Formats: sequence, C-alpha cells, structure tokens
Amino acid sequence: MLSLPGTLLIAEEPWVIESSANWKNAQASARGIVVGDDMVALDSATKGRWTSKWHLWKDKVDSVKVVVNAKIDLFDNKSIEVLVDGSETPFTNAVGTPHDWYGRCMIAILGENRWVMALRSGVNHIEWAGRDAIHIITSKDEGRTWGKLDQWFDGTPMGGMPFEDGGAHSETGLYRMPNGDLVLQFWRSNYSAGTRQLRSTDEGKTWKPDIGQVNVEGVTGADDDRVIGTEDWFIDPENPNDVYMAFQYFHYNSQSGTLLARTCDNGKSYKFLSWIGPLANDRDPDSGATFEPAIEYVGNRTIVAVMRHASGNRYTWQSTSTDMGRSFSKLVDISDQINGGVENGLWQRVRLYKDSNPIFQHGNRIEDYAAGKGRLWGFGLHSNGGGYTRKPVVYWSDDNGQTWKGPQLLHGKMHPGTDTGYGDLKRRVDNTYVGATYYATRDSKIADLEQYTFGGERARLRIEVDRDADGSADASSSWFEVYHGQSSFSPAAMRAARWRFQLQLQSNDAARSPRIQRVRLTPGI
Repeated sequence: MLSLPGTLLIAEEPWVIESSANWKNAQASARGIVVGDDMVALDSATKGRWTSKWHLWKDKVDSVKVVVNAKIDLFDNKSIEVLVDGSETPFTNAVGTPHDWYGRCMIAILGENRWVMALRSGVNHIEWAGRDAIHIITSKDEGRTWGKLDQWFDGTPMGGMPFEDGGAHSETGLYRMPNGDLVLQFWRSNYSAGTRQLRSTDEGKTWKPDIGQVNVEGVTGADDDRVIGTEDWFIDPENPNDVYMAFQYFHYNSQSGTLLARTCDNGKSYKFLSWIGPLANDRDPDSGATFEPAIEYVGNRTIVAVMRHASGNRYTWQSTSTDMGRSFSKLVDISDQINGGVENGLWQRVRLYKDSNPIFQHGNRIEDYAAGKGRLWGFGLHSNGGGYTRKPVVYWSDDNGQTWKGPQLLHGKMHPGTDTGYGDLKRRVDNTYVGATYYATRDSKIADLEQYTFGGERARLRIEVDRDADGSADASSSWFEVYHGQSSFSPAAMRAARWRFQLQLQSNDAARSPRIQRVRLTPGI
C-alpha cells in the first residue's frame, strides 16, 4: 500500500491494522497513547486519543463494518468495602432494639459527584414481627466516601429520616423523577400489604409522606393497591416525562406475578400497562409464577425483563417486549446460560442497566440511550438452588440479553450459609462500576452494607469522513463502545471515499490500560 503523509492511497479492502508496523504506518497522531507489542495502549496516562491517517477507498463508500479486538480487564482490580458495619449496631429503633442488619439498597445519581442511597435496617433477613427502619446516606464523590446514616451532604440531619412506623419494610426503591423529585418506596408491612411512598423535593434534605398505599390503576385480576414496588425502572428516552416501573404481587391469594406500569406525573400516580409474568399459582413449581422483576430499555422500543421463579426457585425467567411494554413474550428459562458452573445455580433479584442509561452514569447522552447503545449489565445475587448460599454477582450481555456472559462473583467463592442481594449498580464518570448490597455472615445473624468496585478502563471508537479531500472531517459517527474480546459495529449514511477512525482510551489508574489489538474495516458500497 502506497502511503503519503496524512493519507493512505491505493487502499486495500478490507483495511486491517494488527501489527506494530501496521499501527505505526496508519498513525496520523497520538496523544497519551503508544504503539507496542502489536497493539496500542495508554502511555502511562489516564486518557489518550489516537487518530489514523485518511484511508482512500477505491470507490465512494456508504458504510463500513468495523471489527475491533481488545483486551480490557474490568475485573482484575475488584475491591470490597464495608459502608455500614452491622456488628456496630449504629441504629436503635424506637422500642430499644439495636439493628444489626443493613442493606437492601438503591442508589440515585443527582449530579456529577453527588449520589444518594436508600437502605433498610432491621434484625435478620426479614423479621415480620419486628420494626424495620428506612435510612438515607449521601456521597459527594460518587461513592468513594459516604456520610453517616440520615445526614445530608452537609452533615446536617435529614428531615423525615430515619423512617420508622413499627412495620417490617423489607427493601427500598429510590427513583429520581424527571422533575428532580426523589421518590422512595418500601413495603408497608409485609408482602400482602402493598407499598408506601415518600417524596423529597430538595434532593433528599427532607422527606415527607407521599402515598400511604400505592395503587396501579387498571391492574387486571388483582387488587391494584396490594401491588409491591421497589423494583426496577427506566425513563423513556423518547418521551422523557414517562417513567416505566416494574411491580410485583408476591403470595397474593397464593399467586405471584410481575407487571409493568407507567407514571407520567413524576410518581404521583401509576397506570398498568401489561403483565410481564402473569399471576400464577406460587405453590405449584411448574406454574411459571414470577417475582422480583428487572427491566431495561434496549432501543428500538424494546424492553428486556429478567425475573425470579416464585414457586420453587428452579428457574431464572426472561421475557421481552417489542412494543414498549404493551405486551411481553412468553417466559424463557435462562438458568442453563447463567449457572456459572454452580450446580443448580440461579441468578436472582436482578437490576438491569444499559451502559448508556442516564440514570446509570452521570453525563450519558439520552440520544445514545434511545438508540440502545452500550452493554447491558445485570447486577444481583447468584445462589445455589435459591437458598442461603449466595454471592453478589454481575452478568453482562452485548446482544441485549440474547446471550449472557459471566458470572463475575464480587465477594469471592460460594460458601454455604451466606446471604446477600437486593442491591444496586452504578458507574462513575471515570468508568468505575460501583455495586452495593448487604452481605451476611454464614450464620446469617448480622449483615453489613458492602460496596464493590471494578472496572475503570474504557475504549471507544468513531469514524470520520472527508468528502472534499481537504484533510478535515466533514462528518463523523457517534462514539462506539469497545469491549473485551471482539466488538463490531456498522456506521452508515456517511458516503465518501476518504475515511479514518479515532480511538479514545481511558483508565482510572495510569498503571493499567485498555489495549486495542486489531481493527478491521470492511466497506459496504
């Protein structure tokens, strides 16, 4: 191939860069990135950009298929931190009982650095006759440090927290609505009594009762005020005032089921859309009864849902809606995909997030989320047969749930008697993933609120075209995420003869770097 400064002539098709010589010959500029060992990587930096020379195809090209091979080690720097130590019993309820069980949490992102977490405290996994309490903690640095229970960002006591009314509230759901309000849900007293809702209009500084018993208007086949909230959610990127939320019925007249609802008034009312897993006999292990639903929007008006088996803990269910929640496909058991080498292994109490979801990472672009860009992450617990042999876990999918990769256990190997789950996952602006959940000792008498971090490395690629041969880009694609292994994408509607690509590498540690090994571009006329 003949090469001139800034341009590659007499182009080969496909264009393949895979050796150190290829990378050096193709390079137009590099900042913070070095070529070596048949790849490009960060040069002892935390971010860098690499730009290729212009590549001249033999004819004008409308689209290309881009295939990238990379090494991005997200899990080689995992960490575990205790946020609330149950053995220290930092909260005592109104009747003098010290609480030693902390967790069942959910996180809301308020800005570039400010996070809010809701959690439950109590005694044991669930104590139906006990007095649970609901708490809020805050972070001014994306979860690197957290304040004390029920103190706002400035260290002053929050109004309305802790919340305690003598009931067993099980778990929390925390949602930042389109108008900025924080909505906090939890069980009223047990799984048959419905959901209570609090609201904060000042970013968590004060909390007030909002709805004494949530009802989902229009539920078919069940009382609409017995529904349980606190489950998964997303904001419709094409209609950003519409919030989609999953709800469940659990042991309701010996039935369990999962449903999708929508609020268009920032959580003041909810309307039924459809059953995800219809009500079914939860005493019949073959009934297909579901509970604890996770949902996420994946683009093209499609929603993926993952649910727990409610009548025997034998399956992990998945369903899909291709009509924005008006209907869902028949339940599919994915337990064979996700058993992780653990006999009778199950993935349970899931939360799903797209990498591009604005509620998952501050600064994400809503147009990228609308297009369904990025990896689909699933956070939850991995259990052996549904019992108390559990570990916090992440799975991931690069094809919107058609297949799943993992599991990656976040607290070591499986051990009998451990209890965990009912947590949340977020990503910092430096691309570190942060998970939080409770973790109980083997005797399941005390539970700490723990936080897990991993990742921090990120690679992206975009295409540019030069239509008038002046050496400047006239159009560019959006940035495409590059993942460990092989990633592929096909930028289109960019007709031109001169193309180039840019790489953007980032790491939260200058000693670690994503590595791009090979890029192959194949034109489509």
